[in-house]
Amino acid sequence: MSTKNHNSNYPDRVTLFIEIHAKEGKEEIVREVFTTTIATSEKPGLLGYKIYEDSSDPGCFYSTQEWENEEAFHAHMRAAKTGLNEAVNILREPPITNILRRIG
Repeated sequence: MSTKNHNSNYPDRVTLFIEIHAKEGKEEIVREVFTTTIATSEKPGLLGYKIYEDSSDPGCFYSTQEWENEEAFHAHMRAAKTGLNEAVNILREPPITNILRRIG
């Protein structure tokens, strides 16, 4: 089965897959911060996102994000560095981020 690649407006579009794990006892705080930060902060180049929580591992969160291009994401991360450093204090480990390019 094939799917159409609807990247004509953004030919360099990338998808990010982000995984974060809350420290024990910090699950509610991480859930709130993760969902609020993505939904409310200014992110030039962010086309859309979805947020998930692992049903078998509460406190393990995922987000998929569509960006116009990889540079837009990196620009956002440079601007958000201070907030990210503070957020790591409530996480078991730094966020895992994978940058994906559609191939089919």
